[in-house]
Amino acid sequence: MEEKEAACGTAEAMLRHVAEECCSAFDVHLARLMETDDPEGPHKARVALRRLRTALMAFDPILDPKFARKSGRRARDLFRIIGDLRDADVRDDHRGKDAGRTDNIRQKVRKRLKKRKAVCFTPKLGKKLAGKGWKRGGRRAQVLAEAPAALIGGRALGDAWATCLSHGTDLEVMPDEARHELRKDLKTMRYTAEFFGPVWAGKPQEDFLDRMKDLQDELGHLNDLAMLGGADAGSGGDSRSLHKAGRIWAELAATPVWWSEGASRPATGDPAGA
Repeated sequence: MEEKEAACGTAEAMLRHVAEECCSAFDVHLARLMETDDPEGPHKARVALRRLRTALMAFDPILDPKFARKSGRRARDLFRIIGDLRDADVRDDHRGKDAGRTDNIRQKVRKRLKKRKAVCFTPKLGKKLAGKGWKRGGRRAQVLAEAPAALIGGRALGDAWATCLSHGTDLEVMPDEARHELRKDLKTMRYTAEFFGPVWAGKPQEDFLDRMKDLQDELGHLNDLAMLGGADAGSGGDSRSLHKAGRIWAELAATPVWWSEGASRPATGDPAGA
């Protein structure tokens, strides 16, 4: 119900809904990271932080630049700290557990998170969003904040998708680093689509997200192998993933957009209208 209300409401209402969702998820998984050895803790905590940073980019036209910059930098720093533990968990998953080494990293990460007062990040952010200090000044930003979420959502989706397409569609000719950059931009696109998806709810959007998840699974596997030096590719597993990912990406890149700027209805797919 809250998601539907946010989708039908203003950009400001959508921002508050998305930020609350990201912050709640981070709190849950930060506690999981600090209290257990479950690898889903660091993984999901990083996902929540990445989603929050994506939201800050999507709603940038209505955000005070200083607030957006400071919040984004804080989220990025926590994301990087947790990354050390996430990498260790990935290595354990592929090569077998090295309990002593991973536990040492886990303790160091926990100490750094305590020192950086990670537990205070989302409460402070929530308090800021409850007031008015986060809003960008100027008439244009005010109008955009009070306008239907479709207006800012369509533009955010268009920008994110254009960035993805700028990488090209042939994954097999891309070096590992280039595919990794595409993978990050695809995450931005996926999260933006999930934020604004309810505005253009329907089968085209659902199919797009399903295929995007499949693509990210394959690219994630390839990224893990690249991080491990390729030694764990096995009998052609990396080639199969690359071929499958390439096919999905080529299909997605050719798919007509399902959103439109300024209206909560699917785009027609007509190039002029898009």
